[in-house]
Amino acid sequence: MPGARRSDARRNRAAILRAAVEAFTGGCGTVTVQGIARRAGVGQATVYRHFPDRRTLAVAVLREHLAALERMVAAAAGEPAAFRSLLRDVLLAQASMRPLVTVLRQLPAREQRWCADQVLAVLTGPFRRSQEAHHLRRDVQLSDLPLVFAMLEATLESTVDSGTSEAAVRRVIDVILDGLFRTGSLTPDRWSRT
Repeated sequence: MPGARRSDARRNRAAILRAAVEAFTGGCGTVTVQGIARRAGVGQATVYRHFPDRRTLAVAVLREHLAALERMVAAAAGEPAAFRSLLRDVLLAQASMRPLVTVLRQLPAREQRWCADQVLAVLTGPFRRSQEAHHLRRDVQLSDLPLVFAMLEATLESTVDSGTSEAAVRRVIDVILDGLFRTGSLTPDRWSRT
């Protein structure tokens, strides 16, 4: 009988996590433990047994997304130019996962740094390969990426009530990326000669 209870607990935890991923990455409303419990088909007490609060659930969702990002990085390991696409995916996720970002931004500063460090750790290899292959500008540093995330966040915060379209957000992301990556027509050397 204990084995069956453990199996049920694992199944419940997986259902809660799936429900949390859906809740934290869809829409822009507030995510509640009650709503996650309803989505998972379990009681609130079951959610609290596995995840003591909403922030713990948000960090678990972040870990799920980091694992997916790690798989993407592994699949693109031999392609230095793939870093642009990887970074674009991270920025698009930041733009589309507003409930998750909101909860993560409410964490204490130390925990926010931990979250940022986890993302940077996954992106470090692709970042370096892209820079070594001269796709990414030489003057960009890995420590600039949190600034890039903050720039996008400031844009998203300033347009939250203006009905900014998804297409406009994608354009802003492309403008940010164009500033980070080298292009054939506009390199820093050409700018300095004019």
